[in-house]
Amino acid sequence: MKTIGLILLLLLTGCSAIQDVPYVKETLAYGEFTELNSLDTAVEKNLMLRLYKVPSHDHSCGIETEQACNYVYTLSVSTFDEHPEVNTYSLGTGYISDIAWLNEDAVDTVRLQYTMKSYSDSATPPTVQRVEQHVISVTPKTLIQLR
Repeated sequence: MKTIGLILLLLLTGCSAIQDVPYVKETLAYGEFTELNSLDTAVEKNLMLRLYKVPSHDHSCGIETEQACNYVYTLSVSTFDEHPEVNTYSLGTGYISDIAWLNEDAVDTVRLQYTMKSYSDSATPPTVQRVEQHVISVTPKTLIQLR
């Protein structure tokens, strides 16, 4: 399964949007991914979404082990067509949790809700933990921050 994800990301490197995504080499080499389509079976999925994460190498969180403080996140999007449209988007650096699909009636559009913290729960942050709720609308051509 990871091989398929890495092959998909490798194929995406030909897209113009991949130039805006940081940590491409690290993602291909040792990134982890989550198949977002398997999260909520009650919501119909008309796009394939994968969330990739790579440790950010930010050592300011106070952990004195090799454990990651936060991650750099990349979202890959693909249609299910014979010649699929594909794209990748940077979701920033932090720790994403509580991902949920929201109902969306538009064709080839997905709405996701998630929580972004500044550090993982196991980190000892140097400042107050920032916690933000995000809602995004994603298509193969755009990512719009709704909240």
